[in-house]
Amino acid sequence: MRIGKFATVGLSGLAVNEILLFLLTDFFGLYFVLSGVIAVEASIITNFVLNERWTFSDREKKERAAKRFGKYNLVSLAALAINVALLFCFTAFFGVYYLVSNILAIIVVFFWNYFVNRSFTWKYDRPAKTFGISKNPLVSIIVPTYNEVENIETLVTSIFRALGSHKIKGEIVIVDDNSPDGTAAAAEKLKERYEVKVIRRADKGGLSSAVLDGLKAAHGEIIGVMDADLSHPPEAISGLVKPLLEGKADMTIGSRYVAGGKTSGWPVKRKVVSKTASILARPLTGVRDPMSGFFFFKRGIIEGKTLNPSGYKIGLEILVKSDSRRIDEIPYVFVERRKGKSKLGMKENMEYLLHLVKLYWHKINE
Repeated sequence: MRIGKFATVGLSGLAVNEILLFLLTDFFGLYFVLSGVIAVEASIITNFVLNERWTFSDREKKERAAKRFGKYNLVSLAALAINVALLFCFTAFFGVYYLVSNILAIIVVFFWNYFVNRSFTWKYDRPAKTFGISKNPLVSIIVPTYNEVENIETLVTSIFRALGSHKIKGEIVIVDDNSPDGTAAAAEKLKERYEVKVIRRADKGGLSSAVLDGLKAAHGEIIGVMDADLSHPPEAISGLVKPLLEGKADMTIGSRYVAGGKTSGWPVKRKVVSKTASILARPLTGVRDPMSGFFFFKRGIIEGKTLNPSGYKIGLEILVKSDSRRIDEIPYVFVERRKGKSKLGMKENMEYLLHLVKLYWHKINE
């Protein structure tokens, strides 16, 4: 298995690093910091050569070896920086004992290193598929809810106003997890004025499973997903749908991390956690904001695919498992909710890490 070869090469690089550090410091009298720098670079060189000739020997080499080495060097140094950052985040933000944090960071960075090098240094371009739709397709927008009675009417009204102003046919599928505040009842009343479907679930099953249930009830050729708390602006919907209608993309992501996009009202801690989570997912997809919960896609990209997400990042699951390679990121401004309470906490963060492990395993066996 390729990842086994990559791990073996990594262990050999660790041995080269340790031996060279010892020899340069104890036998040649170099200052240990200088020895460390030389040892790190030497291990990067030996790792590159072994990966080039063994791990990725079957990959077609379209670039010069010097350019691939430059990429590998860059990825390796970035991995070192990420390792330190994760050690800090796990310990300072999540309260994990620092030695355990270091082990977790090493494991995460190993997979990060492997997948980035697989898709960047020794890139393999799979043929892209295209997915057609009818001339004036229905757009189904799935909105998972839990205790959003204060926002639901404003949201639905705003969505249909945005769709109508651009002559887009749409429906909204509200999937409510037995909200005790009466969200589902409030949504049912909106069916008198708008094309709204309401799915009542007996338990709080989570955002991702709610999206999958909504997908079963949706009739649209284009599927959208957005939050109910008005943090995803309805006026941005047309910009996300347009590339799909024009055949320029098969999936669009509302992105906070491309030019023109940003978050508003977030404390520093939340920004750090969000950025760290995005970096951890980047080897799985080239999207800048893989954590986005505001996205649209053509139904065809997931036909025949088994989606089994844990946690709340169904968009990342679709990005990783779908056949689409035509993905556009559209900038938008994420606004912190004005009413109600956020549902994100430590439990959701741990579920996200478990979800990442599953997706990396999927990629390994792909």
